[in-house]
Parts: sequence; structure tokens; C-alpha cells
Amino acid sequence: MNPSPPDLDDPDDAVRELRVRLRDADADCVEPPGLAARATRRPAPRPRWRGVFATVLTAVVVVAVVGLSAFLAGRHNPAERPTPKPPAARAASVQGEVYNSEEPCRALRTIECSLGVFHKPALSSRTADLAERVWHGDRVLLVCLLADGPRVTDETGVASRHWYRVVVLGTGAEGWLPGVRTRNETEVPDCT
Repeated sequence: MNPSPPDLDDPDDAVRELRVRLRDADADCVEPPGLAARATRRPAPRPRWRGVFATVLTAVVVVAVVGLSAFLAGRHNPAERPTPKPPAARAASVQGEVYNSEEPCRALRTIECSLGVFHKPALSSRTADLAERVWHGDRVLLVCLLADGPRVTDETGVASRHWYRVVVLGTGAEGWLPGVRTRNETEVPDCT
């Protein structure tokens, strides 16, 4: 008489069936030839110079990383950077304010709410093309105006081909700010 198949919905039958299958699988396992000898064999000793070389190399890398980090930290700390004085040619520049048309972003200084000051008068999504990030209300010197640059449209649909050559007050970064990112009403000289 054949025993009835196990009821796998019943937890006890399922556990019994699993144990039977595991015992059968364990019985079928065969130790590969030479496994015991390989497991008990001692590894060959490493040459001493490798350990010394690895230690010296690690120390050199750590010193280089720490030195580079300190250099870059000191170089990019805007809090310690003195505010540059504008050159005489820029003395006639107009001070302006950065304008963000997105109302929720006006109070936030997050990366999502930042506006770009670019190395060239052209929009780009590449971080390498940014001279600086600015936010609503930041003060800039409007050095000159490029009246026929690439067209830029803000989030509300206001469009302009005007680009201002600016100096960001506080950091001294120089670059190009689209005209839709400021609400200037003062005349600015043309860029030559």
C-alpha cells in the first residue's frame, strides 16, 4: 500500500518532507579527492618585503590624500575667502539681486533651488560649466550686458536673450547670469 503524498499545506508534513530530502541530498554528497589534504596544508609564507612595501605604500597614499584634502578644503572655503574688491573698470557696475521665479524656492538654499552662474553665456546641465551657484536674493555686480545671447525661459514663461556678466558678491566668482534670473531696471553697459 502506497503512503499518501504529504500535504505540503500542513506545516508538520512540509517539515518532514524537507528533512527527508535534505538527508537524501546529504547522502549523495561525495568529498572531492584531495580536499582534506588541501585544507590542512599550510600556506606558503609571504616574502617579508611584500609586507614592508604594502605598509610604505599605504602610508604614502594616506599622506597624499590628507595633504590634498587639506589643500582643497583651504582653497574652497568661502567663509575664509576675503571679499574681493571690484577693479576700477568695474567700479561703475550696477549692483543687482538674483531672482528666482519659483516662489517655494525663494526661501530655500538647497541645490534644487540654486541658479547657475555660467563660465560662458549658455545654459548647461554640466556642473563643470558652472562658475558658481546663487540663490534668490543674493547680491551680484552686473558688469555688462550681452543683449543677444542664447534665449532662456524661466519657469513662469518669461523669456530673454539678455545675459549679464556678473561678479558674485561675497565669493568673487565671475560668470554669466541669464537676464531672467534678475529684475534689473538700471542701465548696464554693453559687453564689448
